[in-house]
Amino acid sequence: MTTDRDGRQVRVAEKRGVRVQPDPPQPGFPQNGQPPMPGGPAPWGGGPRPFARPNAAATLVAGYLSLLTAGLLVWFATYNVVYSGGAVGPSSGPVWENVVGGVIAAGLLLLAAVFTFARTMFGVWALYALCMFYVLAILVVQPLAGSTTFGAQFKWVFGFQKSNGIAMGMVIISCILTAITAAIAGLAKSYDSGGR
Repeated sequence: MTTDRDGRQVRVAEKRGVRVQPDPPQPGFPQNGQPPMPGGPAPWGGGPRPFARPNAAATLVAGYLSLLTAGLLVWFATYNVVYSGGAVGPSSGPVWENVVGGVIAAGLLLLAAVFTFARTMFGVWALYALCMFYVLAILVVQPLAGSTTFGAQFKWVFGFQKSNGIAMGMVIISCILTAITAAIAGLAKSYDSGGR
């Protein structure tokens, strides 16, 4: 046995000095004979690199909560159509605003839920951003726009007085819970090796 210029041990034939195969690599050392870098194996160790995916359990919970929230938004929009007697036109400004806003918000939540159930990081963080946007829009932006006061807005949302107040209060609560679970799903990553 002798060592070649790369530090590998090589068998040499007795009579002719012909190289035979190198010994198999030693455990803990890569093929080129250099010791591994501190903190783990060398990044060129072969095989596909692992990629991060959202946590599976938190992703399912966030997805189901987003479906619940979308259903509550549809309830809110439907109540406004029934309350207005089906006369939703340009003259009924706040009712029209509630119906269109509720349907668009529910559609965006359903789209984010699809990506969340597919366990993509985009879906989880999009769901988080949408839910936080809805909470801030309902509790902060609407009173700042001048259409109502903060006290009246909080009383309507958390008073649970009419059907639309109940729906909106539950939308706020489920949006907060969905945002929390989506953030947990995005932060508690699991690493999969291999491609899709």
